[in-house]
Amino acid sequence: MLKSKIETQNGIPHLYIDNQVTSAMAYTTYFEERSRYEDFINAGYRIFFVNVSFTTSPVNSYATGFTPFRIGVFENPDKPDYSEFEDSVCKILNKFPDAIIFPRIYISMPKWWVDTHPNEVTLTPKGGYREMLFSDAFCNDGAELLIRLVQHIKVSDYADRVGGWQICGGLTQEWFHHDYNGSLGQAAENAYLKWLKEEYGVDEAALPKNEEFLYNGENYNENENARRYTLFCNLGVAKTINHFAETIKRETGYEQIVGVFYGYAYESNHTVIFGSHALRELLDSPNLDFFSSPNAYTQNRAFGIDWADMIPVDSVKNHGKLCFMECDIRTHLTTSIQEARPGEYPDDIYRTKNGTSVWAGPPTPELSREALRKCFVHQITKASAIWWFDMWGGWYHDSMLMEELIRFKKIYDEEPIEKNEILSPEVVFFADESAYANLFSQSPHLKGITNTRTAMGITGVPFDSCMVEDADSILKKYKAAVFLMPIPSEAGKHAMSLCDKMGIPYISATSDHYELTIDDIRGFYQKNGIHIYAEKNDVVYVGNGYVGYHSAHKGKKRLVLPETCTVTAVFGATIPSRFTDTLEFDLNENATALFSISNTN
Repeated sequence: MLKSKIETQNGIPHLYIDNQVTSAMAYTTYFEERSRYEDFINAGYRIFFVNVSFTTSPVNSYATGFTPFRIGVFENPDKPDYSEFEDSVCKILNKFPDAIIFPRIYISMPKWWVDTHPNEVTLTPKGGYREMLFSDAFCNDGAELLIRLVQHIKVSDYADRVGGWQICGGLTQEWFHHDYNGSLGQAAENAYLKWLKEEYGVDEAALPKNEEFLYNGENYNENENARRYTLFCNLGVAKTINHFAETIKRETGYEQIVGVFYGYAYESNHTVIFGSHALRELLDSPNLDFFSSPNAYTQNRAFGIDWADMIPVDSVKNHGKLCFMECDIRTHLTTSIQEARPGEYPDDIYRTKNGTSVWAGPPTPELSREALRKCFVHQITKASAIWWFDMWGGWYHDSMLMEELIRFKKIYDEEPIEKNEILSPEVVFFADESAYANLFSQSPHLKGITNTRTAMGITGVPFDSCMVEDADSILKKYKAAVFLMPIPSEAGKHAMSLCDKMGIPYISATSDHYELTIDDIRGFYQKNGIHIYAEKNDVVYVGNGYVGYHSAHKGKKRLVLPETCTVTAVFGATIPSRFTDTLEFDLNENATALFSISNTN
């Protein structure tokens, strides 16, 4: 098998395959029969994430009942069926024998296990009963099935092309609780009470009721038992993930990287008992090498805003981990799931609703190209890795789009790692995971968090995103801080007090003013001397030797840099290379431009 690792150089984590730096750009699809592997192979892509599942039970057990899988490997425990996964692997390697395969494993238990473990499951709206993600039985039995899968792959004739692993689980494969509600039910009682005893020495307690988490007009959830359950249902998921990651590490001799969807600290999807809010427990784990999330789905992926990160990418990077981001960008070729697999799915799931939902792509190839550019510029300025998620297949099968994806791959291949410190953001935007325990599900405060994140992206000022737990080690790099949680955790309070001690100005949402607006944030920047690159409502990206600009409106743009640099247009704008601190250029509505920068004349 290929050896892989993540190593940091000049502050940027890099992927190494057999001790060679490898551009961390990849392709994947749910629907192998509609895949366009050849397009991406011809475009220079080498890494392919290939999906495999223990079960055909839904990946969306809450809303739709959708599953992309036609075969579950362990649905017959006595006769594992690897054919769906291996057909995809062979399809790739037949076209490109030097491809690097990353199995993307959905660790979810088959029906036979669910039926025989009634005390280890939770009831879901669409998927029947499913495993509780903090269940010890799930951890142990899931690891046994995982070992069988990994051992099978290790002795396969394609083993020498496997370069890393991604472990998926829970709702939508992203480690959310299958009921979207913390697996809150009677079956969770024993696990919760055991945790309370271990963590707090509590001998007698009751499982909280669902209504104790629901918004009732109050700003702050004063119910200590409910707050503790919120922490428990997140920490339990992190513990499970680490267990599965350690299983793969051990089975592969600690010579291959393992990653996971996890740590959506800027996202709650309206519930505080979500499952993905304990990244702080995993960042320093030797068993995990990369973390992933999609681009945020805010406002149905509208143009004119930043498609924000759900995870605090700069903390991930500072801990020596790679952000390998899922970029499932819709295009003019995006079809409904019913068109992609006729007759296999109900008519009421994943409909585009006349182009108004997140499932609809832009109407033209030109706007689709702008969507790809917008996504790419965000990721390269954050030094994040990318896989293009061609969800139903064929979404990028267009010469204009593939030319763009070829361009992106070449830029990543040529990325100069020494550039990363030029024009660093002056502002840190703090995530505070454990503060979700202070809030109620379905509260306006949760919506305020999303709106604050959107406002941050369109202030015309770039920023880094970090966890409050990292404040002691990172605050000295910044001139100002923004806190988005209306009621901070103890770690959040410590970060604020540290700002006070160090003389670093900060602005924070509060229980009464729980949504920071563009004007709130811009006014704070102006008052405290933070450099403003552009007018509000446009998006500026800075980092890794690049500056990007996304335009909400057509017209002449003025980009003011905090220092004089040599600026060269990469795409999206036509200007001669120059040594300057001010750029003026024209951009169409919804367009994105990228410039490279250096500090030499």
